[in-house]
Amino acid sequence: MTIAAGEVEIMNKHCRRACVAALLAALAPGLAPVAAAAPDYFSVSPAGSKYARAGSLNDLGRYAVNSFGPESPYQGASINGGPSSESVPGLGGYSTQVWGLNNRGEAVGLSTTGAGESHVFLYSYGRMQDLSARYGVQWVRDINDRGDIAVWTADFRAGVLRGGVVDDPGLDSSAPVDLNERGALLLDYFPSAGYRSAIYDDGTLTDLPLAGGMRVSGQAINDAGWVTGYFTSAQGRQHAFLWDGQTFTNLTPWARNSFGYDINNLGQVVGVSDERAFLYADGELIDLNTRIDRDADLLLISAEDINDRTQILANSCDRTGVFCYGSMLLTPVPGVPEASPVAMLSIGVALLAWLRTRSSKAGAVIGLPNR
Repeated sequence: MTIAAGEVEIMNKHCRRACVAALLAALAPGLAPVAAAAPDYFSVSPAGSKYARAGSLNDLGRYAVNSFGPESPYQGASINGGPSSESVPGLGGYSTQVWGLNNRGEAVGLSTTGAGESHVFLYSYGRMQDLSARYGVQWVRDINDRGDIAVWTADFRAGVLRGGVVDDPGLDSSAPVDLNERGALLLDYFPSAGYRSAIYDDGTLTDLPLAGGMRVSGQAINDAGWVTGYFTSAQGRQHAFLWDGQTFTNLTPWARNSFGYDINNLGQVVGVSDERAFLYADGELIDLNTRIDRDADLLLISAEDINDRTQILANSCDRTGVFCYGSMLLTPVPGVPEASPVAMLSIGVALLAWLRTRSSKAGAVIGLPNR
């Protein structure tokens, strides 16, 4: 078999990357993760429709679908992506919408009661709980695997419902945005100086840095405390950003307008840049339309959720951008598994030994001297 020079370079590149990653993991296991490389290709499957939008993608590939539309006054919700679709029953009213879904299959959201009031609910193991009636909260944003819930209190404060008690930093006019598995809350608040985004973690509030003096809006936080979102430039344009706790990075300096919507624990970010869905991975900003079937009449216009398996929920239209199809689930298509550097070295040594033995035997048969 002949291997082209370009293929050899690709193999070397993957080997070098694997070696560096292994070395960093061995020397600094406590460091935040470096953004992982992007998959080469994604399969695409429908996750919603024109009047049913998917969101709240968890790490098992399950997601919520919220229905809406002018034809029906009823708005229902379901949990899809598993062996079967699971309907979320609601609190007796006309509307139920899921806003957060954890890896245990528990969902939080808003549902109208029989009296027409909008209440926060927890759906857990087939049972609905009215959290507004029990704890007085009026809005909800997310739930983690520990059961912590990001809520908005009756007096308009962001907080975390933990073990039946609302933990809040005491900020008036604040709102919850996202919650990670450690229980750190990403929130927005409005001090006298204007709008700010901050992280509330273990009793401490940390403001996100300003971008050149301009305000930033955090949209998602991962378990390492990395945040993505967008900021407004001096020219009035929005740009997606990544903040890893030390460095603030403008992901789309050339874009007219862009937004970072979600980040996973691999440091990968998804969002929209100039009306096209993007994936930021391993220092590279990728148009997701270049990683799907190019013959499909499909245009991914934004990406809003990503899990730790690099599955992505994206919104789509046809190539003209006129007819929109709704949510799509992008799933990485695995390539040929790569051998580890140690395994490759072992195979190489074994191959050289086999070739040497074969050469010696051939020389003995035809009477040639061995080298």
